[in-house]
Amino acid sequence: MKKIIIYIAGCLLGLSTSAQVNYSGAYGYTFPPIGDSPKNENAKGASGSLVLLKMENNKYRFWLDVTIGWPSYNMGETDGTITFVNDTASFDNSFEDASAPCILKFRIKGDVITIDSKSSSFNCGFGNAVNADGDYTRLKNQPVFNNDWLKKEYNQSPTIVITADKATVYEDENCIYAKKQYFIKGDKLLSIAETEKTMYVEYIPTPGKFVYGWIKKTMTKETSSE
Repeated sequence: MKKIIIYIAGCLLGLSTSAQVNYSGAYGYTFPPIGDSPKNENAKGASGSLVLLKMENNKYRFWLDVTIGWPSYNMGETDGTITFVNDTASFDNSFEDASAPCILKFRIKGDVITIDSKSSSFNCGFGNAVNADGDYTRLKNQPVFNNDWLKKEYNQSPTIVITADKATVYEDENCIYAKKQYFIKGDKLLSIAETEKTMYVEYIPTPGKFVYGWIKKTMTKETSSE
């Protein structure tokens, strides 16, 4: 289960002078298990999975999952928004009771994204001995990023349906700054976060297109996720 975020926060806001490149895709790494695992056990080693979806300009939505593998299989996961300045970006993933900051630093070089946190698993809110550090290489076999994929990422988020003829998408949770996007009656979306009167939704109508923002609750109703 992914953490439910009330506010999608980004770091290192700024404009890049370099040509924009779309880094959307799945990246990862896998290692064999360390130690002598039982022969009758299909033991797996440490692994990491990172997905980026382009939002606008150099701003990306990301999902990160890591595990140290056999024998404990302790895990760590987080998601959020980052903005690349040239080839780097940062994300504050500090746990609420952290004794020190946990800043995930992303650096892109070719098909590899390197993450460096220089912090403990506790400060990052991860399982014991788990960290996000490592080189994540772009996968040769890319998953299809669509609404079915989103549902797996947010398997406990409610599904809503648009009941109004037209539901405008807004940049802010107060629904003041309208985007040039809207949903129509019958569209089914995932409610990722909400306030008293609004909700943050994400939607992938077709692979390669990512729609996100805030909508008014009066334009929707909750429905079955099937």
